[in-house]
Amino acid sequence: MTPRERILNDRPFSALWRLALPNMIASFTQSLMLVAEGWYIGGLGGQALAGIALVFPLLMLTLMLASGAMGGAVGGAMARAVGADDMPQANAVLRLAILFALVIGGLNGLLLILFGRQIFIAMGSDGAILQFAEEYSAVLFPGIVLLWLTNMAAAAMRGTGHMIQPAIGLALVVVVHFALVAGQRAMGYPLGVVGGAWALIGAFSAGLVYFVVVLARPGRAIRLTLRGWTGRIGGRRILGVGLLAGSQSFLTIIYTMLAAAVFARMGADWLAGYGIGARLEMFVVPFVFGIGGASMVATGTLLGAGRRADAIRMGWMAAYWAAAILGVVGTVLAIWPGLWTGMFTDDPAIQAAAAAYLLRIGPLYAFFALGLCLYLASQGMETLTVPVIGAILRLLVVAAGFGVLSLADALTPENALIVIAISMAIYGGSVALGLRAGHGLSSGTSR
Repeated sequence: MTPRERILNDRPFSALWRLALPNMIASFTQSLMLVAEGWYIGGLGGQALAGIALVFPLLMLTLMLASGAMGGAVGGAMARAVGADDMPQANAVLRLAILFALVIGGLNGLLLILFGRQIFIAMGSDGAILQFAEEYSAVLFPGIVLLWLTNMAAAAMRGTGHMIQPAIGLALVVVVHFALVAGQRAMGYPLGVVGGAWALIGAFSAGLVYFVVVLARPGRAIRLTLRGWTGRIGGRRILGVGLLAGSQSFLTIIYTMLAAAVFARMGADWLAGYGIGARLEMFVVPFVFGIGGASMVATGTLLGAGRRADAIRMGWMAAYWAAAILGVVGTVLAIWPGLWTGMFTDDPAIQAAAAAYLLRIGPLYAFFALGLCLYLASQGMETLTVPVIGAILRLLVVAAGFGVLSLADALTPENALIVIAISMAIYGGSVALGLRAGHGLSSGTSR
């Protein structure tokens, strides 16, 4: 039985978890790369951690665009083509994925190279912290296109319903990355902070080689070849969905950078502690994507086959599961923050700052997971307006909250964290209520 037939014929629960489990394992494995990166940088001291905390939002923006936004648009289009049993269209989607990765990834890298320093300065960095950020980004940004190519290839493959092969490819990325950072740390950091950036470049290069070999293999119904690049469909529709989804990624990163800029003015310890705490949010993104990505594939396939009501039920079921799991994880880390903070630093001041983040924000990760998983399901359905509005509300709440606290001379780290927690609850709640009201994942809508 093909993945398409399983999605269309299995019970919703079975179909979702058959897709989600390998995707979750792959996504969780990929999350470990962020932990390994933090472990490597943490060995260089608090200022290095603070410097990379400035680069981190830009790195995550790239990963969110390549894997979640444009990758989600590609995966959703692929799933709908497979659901309609239209292999020529599916092959066209694959070719467009590679073209988008080259063009958008190249532009992404160029913009970061040109304006990265100005962004770091605008976030309040100077001195040694700015130097660490510049050294790291000077290696990472020119190789950003490799991250795009690897993640877009994985997204296209996931859209076909085959989850094992992309999971293997992303696991290879993580293994190579860990080998590179562990080896450097064992040798006494011969490359310093830039060693972490070189490890990322090397790891994604290995992943790209894997995906090219697998996708170009003869006999595949959906195959990467040097011919037929004039595909049956244009890229405008996929690009439109990807850009709308990408606006949520930009809003999320602007929110993260705004928060980082506020904590940068509270001292290196608070900036490093916030960076460790915020890293948890990015750590759970791939985990939620494990469930939400499976939901996107299932909803897209069901929609392509003309079964809209089943697609909607699948989207909501996945979102509730993601919210429940992440709510438990966040609450556990709020109670025992050392389980997370101890992996990055043993500095008491930085650990205390990170623990303050987890205490106030950890339990509300249920709302974050709810909103993000519904966003992914909406990609499969091509109904992204409400999730984007939710991201706008989150940013507005943070900006307004910080502004009011600043005017009242009450912008303390603790109060800033409360604002972030409130914004997270509003994000998930507004997305769920908006979609339930009939603007996307509702049986009362036609789109």
